[in-house]
Amino acid sequence: MRGSKSVLLVTIFALSLLSPMVSGQNDIVESSVEQMQDRMPFRGEKFSTEDYGWWFTYGPDVNFDGMDDRLERIIAGEESQSTTSIIGADGRKTVAIIVDYAWHPTDVEIDELVALLRSHGWEAKGSWFQVLDSLDSIVVDHVPVSALTEILALESVVVVEMQNVMYPTLQTANPATRIQPSDVYSGTVYDRGYDGEGIVIAVLDSGVDNEHRSLNDFDDENDEPDLDASSYDDQKWVAGYDATSQASNPDGSQDPDDGQGHGTHVAGIALGTGDSSRVHIGAAPGAFLVDVKVLTDSGGTNSQNSLNGIQWMINNKDTDWGNGAKGIHIGQMSFGSIGNPVNPDDSGDNGTGAEARLVNNATYDHGIACIIAAGNDGRQRIASPGSADGAITIGSADNSDTINRTDDFMASYSNSGPRQNDNDGDDWDELKPDITAYGSGIYSASAATGTSLPGTPRPTADNSYESKDGTSMATPVVSGVVALMLQADSSLDPIEIKDILRNSSEVKGSPTEPDVSNRWNDEWGFGLLDASCAVDTVLERTCTPLSGGGGGAVIIPPTNETSAGVTIENPVNGTWFIAEDIVRIEGGVVEDSGPWNSIEVRITQYYNDAEEQVLMDWTTAGGSLDSWYLDVLIKEDWYNTDETVVVIEANALGDGESLSSDARWGYIGKMMVSFGSPSSGSTLVDTVSFSGTAQGIEPDKLVYRVNSGEWKDAHFFDDEDNTAQDWSFTWDSTEVEDGSHKISVKLINASGSESDIVRRTFTVDNQPAAPELRFQGTVQIFDQDLPATDAIAGTILEIHFNVVNTGDKDATDLHLSLEAPGDESSTYPSEGKLPRLEQGETISVILWWWATEPGTHDVTIQIDPNGLMNDDSSDNEYTFQFEIKERPVEPTLRFLTSAVSTFSNIPSASPDPDNPNPYTINVRVDNMGQTDATSIKMTLYTWEDNGTIFGWIEGNTRTLSVVPGSSSSSGHAKAQFTHTAREAGIVKHKVVLEGNGVEAQYSELRFSVVVDDYEAGSKTGLTLSEGEAVLGFVGIPDDPDDSTGGGLIFTTKDGELHARTLTTSFGMPGDTTIEENWAGEFAFVLRDDNRVHLAWTKRFQDQQGYTMIDVGMASIGMLGDMDSTTSYLTPIKQSEGSYWGFDMAVNGDEIVLAGYHRDIMTAGSWNDITNIFMIHSSNAKSSSAWTTKMNVLNDIDIRPQDGDSIAVGIGQEEIHFLYQAYRDDVTGIKRVGLFYAHGIISQTPFTFQAPAGDDVSMPELMVLEHKGKDVLLAAWIQGDGRSAEVITTIQDSIWSVDEYANKSSPGATKVVMIKTSKKDVKVYHDEIGIYGPVTRYGIYSVGDVEVGLSNIIAEGHVVGAGTIGLDSIVIMTSPSGQISAKKIAYIYPPTDDDGDGGFLDVLLSPLPGDSREEKMVILVSIGALLLGLFTMVVVILRRSHKEELEELEVSSETGDLELLVETEKDDGPLVAIDTDGDSELVISTAPNVILEGDDGFEDPTLAEELEAKVEAGKASKRLERRMQRKSDREAQEIFDNMSKNLPPLPLPGQLPAPPAPGELPIPPGPKDLPQIDEKKLAELPPLPAPGELPMPPLPGAMPLPPIPAPERKITCQSCGAGITVRDMTLRKMDCPVCSEVIEM
Repeated sequence: MRGSKSVLLVTIFALSLLSPMVSGQNDIVESSVEQMQDRMPFRGEKFSTEDYGWWFTYGPDVNFDGMDDRLERIIAGEESQSTTSIIGADGRKTVAIIVDYAWHPTDVEIDELVALLRSHGWEAKGSWFQVLDSLDSIVVDHVPVSALTEILALESVVVVEMQNVMYPTLQTANPATRIQPSDVYSGTVYDRGYDGEGIVIAVLDSGVDNEHRSLNDFDDENDEPDLDASSYDDQKWVAGYDATSQASNPDGSQDPDDGQGHGTHVAGIALGTGDSSRVHIGAAPGAFLVDVKVLTDSGGTNSQNSLNGIQWMINNKDTDWGNGAKGIHIGQMSFGSIGNPVNPDDSGDNGTGAEARLVNNATYDHGIACIIAAGNDGRQRIASPGSADGAITIGSADNSDTINRTDDFMASYSNSGPRQNDNDGDDWDELKPDITAYGSGIYSASAATGTSLPGTPRPTADNSYESKDGTSMATPVVSGVVALMLQADSSLDPIEIKDILRNSSEVKGSPTEPDVSNRWNDEWGFGLLDASCAVDTVLERTCTPLSGGGGGAVIIPPTNETSAGVTIENPVNGTWFIAEDIVRIEGGVVEDSGPWNSIEVRITQYYNDAEEQVLMDWTTAGGSLDSWYLDVLIKEDWYNTDETVVVIEANALGDGESLSSDARWGYIGKMMVSFGSPSSGSTLVDTVSFSGTAQGIEPDKLVYRVNSGEWKDAHFFDDEDNTAQDWSFTWDSTEVEDGSHKISVKLINASGSESDIVRRTFTVDNQPAAPELRFQGTVQIFDQDLPATDAIAGTILEIHFNVVNTGDKDATDLHLSLEAPGDESSTYPSEGKLPRLEQGETISVILWWWATEPGTHDVTIQIDPNGLMNDDSSDNEYTFQFEIKERPVEPTLRFLTSAVSTFSNIPSASPDPDNPNPYTINVRVDNMGQTDATSIKMTLYTWEDNGTIFGWIEGNTRTLSVVPGSSSSSGHAKAQFTHTAREAGIVKHKVVLEGNGVEAQYSELRFSVVVDDYEAGSKTGLTLSEGEAVLGFVGIPDDPDDSTGGGLIFTTKDGELHARTLTTSFGMPGDTTIEENWAGEFAFVLRDDNRVHLAWTKRFQDQQGYTMIDVGMASIGMLGDMDSTTSYLTPIKQSEGSYWGFDMAVNGDEIVLAGYHRDIMTAGSWNDITNIFMIHSSNAKSSSAWTTKMNVLNDIDIRPQDGDSIAVGIGQEEIHFLYQAYRDDVTGIKRVGLFYAHGIISQTPFTFQAPAGDDVSMPELMVLEHKGKDVLLAAWIQGDGRSAEVITTIQDSIWSVDEYANKSSPGATKVVMIKTSKKDVKVYHDEIGIYGPVTRYGIYSVGDVEVGLSNIIAEGHVVGAGTIGLDSIVIMTSPSGQISAKKIAYIYPPTDDDGDGGFLDVLLSPLPGDSREEKMVILVSIGALLLGLFTMVVVILRRSHKEELEELEVSSETGDLELLVETEKDDGPLVAIDTDGDSELVISTAPNVILEGDDGFEDPTLAEELEAKVEAGKASKRLERRMQRKSDREAQEIFDNMSKNLPPLPLPGQLPAPPAPGELPIPPGPKDLPQIDEKKLAELPPLPAPGELPMPPLPGAMPLPPIPAPERKITCQSCGAGITVRDMTLRKMDCPVCSEVIEM
């Protein structure tokens, strides 16, 4: 029919070309002739799948030129709306198209199209390119707009289509549709035993979580959710395919999960069992499920995915899936194209697009009934694929939540018709929607849409249900009813199904197109679905009226009878009817009797006590009078052990009271079989005995089969015993291989009737327990994080693959290897080892191939190459070919990532020019060419900007004699430089290359070195549990001014959230469980009270069984002491949204939690709204007074799978934060952008927003204060893989600073910023370079103009960092997963201090008195005396100390030596400081000893030199601290000696009372003093210089005897010499006799 229409259309066009009827139209006709000729390429004998000329009716082509009108608008300048668009070579967003040909495209057409696309810059990598089997079309995306006109100009191309953008468009609905029984309507389909058994429904949607209890099996027994869909005895799922990827396995073995919940809900409506509760039962609970994922987890997709899915469905229309499921009967499609992005007011299309044509192919050529949603735009619009002629297009009605159909109304969102005209002469095609069904408030299965977290299994759906609205929900109701119709008559084709559905529906509304149909309405279609009437029509029965209740339409027959008329031919008397079977009662009428109008049947059961019960009241039979029939389900509850007989009566009804009757009798019995032992899931070994019970009518035998094998006799029964009998048989399990196997049994009686099949799944394990290892999925090759098809020799390639263990034993120490020509690298190993691969576990693996040899090579990956696992090794090896191209011949010098390193890792400043402490700089240069580079000069430059010098200062030059080249690998050489920094900060360097093989653009490398007062300790490994993953770390000091304390490492394992205590020595003594049902989000911040405030998401089930997500908050101490959990947000259903992307900040007592709130609202179409929320408090320690703001920012375009945590900080008045949203960067590719916002928490939503970055991940923000204003320090990662950079910026509160620093950091994964003081910040980030992953160290101080990012401090990726006083700890992970910690220690630990009043307490301690006040009175009384004595002693001591340093006394009698140690210039250090911080200053000197009487040098002593530097301000901070401690120690010694010679102090009460007020003499005033004669004053001799006069005695005190100079005696342990030393500052010296070092 359709072919003849196309031929007719082409003929008409051809005639019009030959015979122009009006001469004035010659120009138009000539143009039409030329256009027609262009669009009528000669097909000849070329193969084609579509009718010639179909394209002349293509809908979106008003001007008839073959170019989709929407594409013409894009060519004219409008923007592409393709969901996969990128920026093409022409600078515009690319389009996704379908190229239609006049014949099926061959290699010639394919190559021609690819060549044309590539000439416009199209790249095959990452692009969709598919030749459809059932259409003469090629589907392709990423097409540059500039290529469109040339594509249309190809000779064989007839149409260029724009791909559509596709989106997803029971409790009372099923009874109202008359599927399930109710007290309102009779004649339901369930009463007749139809449930869709044996019918296969393909659900084309967002995937299905088929582990849900409503979808995993049929009997709802032993149906614990299991991610293995084949693990159930009677599984519903039989096949799956992920059509969203061209790399998917097409064999049906995939089980695509539902990432958004739409597909699971749809599947439950169509075929769900409602789990064991049987509440939310689908329309066809007995149908099989095929899961075809055509919608991505974000909902929208180009139509390339739906085309791929429909094509796969067609390709598998006859596939035998096993378990009694064969082929695909129904295609359930609750999706459709959204409003035209280029023309949003379009009314759909005319059914000629690619999706519609493919649906027609499935319908007309392959017999698949395609049930498709009309859409939810709420206006006249029927779009593809629902616009297809062959589609059964469904609108949505609302049943007002009642079963009664009289109060139904059209849903406001449901699209109306008619469809656009395709001008094929068949007006019935445009009458869409076809019918309506209930789609509002439909409860069905709820998916588990949560993401998989480190250390946790993927979430599983269980028994939760939720309500959704839309034509998406109405469509699967119809799909289920079609399954019931096909069960009643499997010979129905899709056209017959459509006609029956149209004609059996309940008419609603008035006719809209009365010239075509007297019942079709533009909203209701042909009417509201009536499942009972549809099945009645299939059975050729009169539809049961929509009246009556309970047990069918009751018709009371007349009382008089005739002797001849109706006859019952089946069943015969004595027949046994089996419960749960469908019995056909059939017969005819006696010829020449009647006339009869109808036949009615009744079934009555009689019991031993002579009572009776009508099992089925009078019901009208179907068929004709001469051959009438009625199918009846013998219900389970009709079986009764007290039964004596069942009577079947048939009445023929004529006009008036004319009646004829006939009857048959029989019995109702059971045919059932059950398993006893072994139980399902048991492990079977050797010969196994099975047993159970069976009951049947005249039972004959039990038969069994293994998997899908032949049925075999197992046990024979006593056929006269109709009660339950035991059965048993044995089976040799060694007949099959080890693994999972299904044993099925059924009972057969003497007449051949069979019971239902009972299946049990067992594990056969005759071989010793062993892992079973194999590859899973595809192997991918990456070069610089991009898929690679070839590479240059010397490239290090990443080989990504998955390994699964399907055996019955864990694999431990599993060896993996890669074999291919090339060299070995310790950094990038070609071998690996998995510590453990558990049963059923799949692990992603990366091995590296250093591809150093050119050529096309076989690359082989091996699992367990040494055969240690004892598994089947037949699938342990995978080989593929890969091309390696030759390296350049000439020398090619490059600086690679991580080419610069320093020693030490964090250099220290050298403020003393006489005591330099230079650091070493190592610079590596690599030669990528084959030829050696010789005599390469490398010069170091340092940037100076000190006020007098500004620019690059040339330093040393090193000559590299050779940088080796190679044809297979890169050689390298290193140059070493030194540099001394005078102060802490950022030192900028660059190195410049000169010589052979140096290219100007690669001759220079600029880098920075951070000089700081810190040093990096050694890395220490931390021990975590197996499978435990680290989330973060926080340091907790005991005192902010010291480095004592510890921290908490936050981890997750098995879905739990933990906090582990970490000490400063890296011990882990404690483990606290924060949350057992963690939902994946977590944030923390350290409060001022040294407790850590936590926020996390958690899961729980509410009373209705919904999985809910909530946010918990609590605080925790370093020892794991946690307070009670509180919650300030409203829990939400997991399927209806999420809280994610948390970050916390604190400022004093003020605290805030910020995050994203995703609110999923479904009304048929998929709507997704994300806002930013905050929870705020002015008192972090309080569990009350928290404010929740859900609308800080509204409608943020970001999804959890693409976003990271918010970065939030609290300023003086405002809250600042960085958030992510999709945006187009300069290339037009949809990327994740970064934005800044601020505001006051009481005034939401925030109004200030500004763009911050593009292609951003892992943002960090810190708010500091400078000159009374907020300073924002921000950092993030831009790009990924080899192109990743760490971006830093210092901003004001309006983000107006247009300065950003970027540092290339390939492979960067994280940036961590921590405060070490109010002004100082440490910045850590990671990258991957020539040494593998490394962590770098950076600094920032308030007032700096940039952040210093520089030094490599350790290998490994950074995980977290925290401060403990002035020190910090960095947590890192290696590529193998080993967790380690490293301490970054401050090299100037604070001087011990007694605190406020400490020195005064020392003075008071020896004084008498019972209280501090009494001691103070005593101290004040002797204060003047003590001060005078102290001053005198200090003067004498300093004079004596100077003299004694110049003397050395030697006693000849005792052999003792008195030494004066004097320094001279030496190559060694002048001052060495004990890093423990406990020792005093140690002055190391050369062994220059001057004996008494010898001439010595008169130079100043070392002590004087150091004191002079301190006084001149030229000393370092460290020297100042040490000299101060030396001075304090000398003063203490003086005080101690003085205290020994003081007279005893008077006791309290013995001191004279102080004079009363007013008794003190008044000192004379200025006027009372004598006047000085200035002339006489000038005649006085000059005053003596200080020190020339002796100190007078204090008033009232006798002169003190001289205080002896301090000295001490030491003995050399080597030679025994005794030495007197008067320099109390010395700690070691060389013996003047034997030169051995003496420790003092």
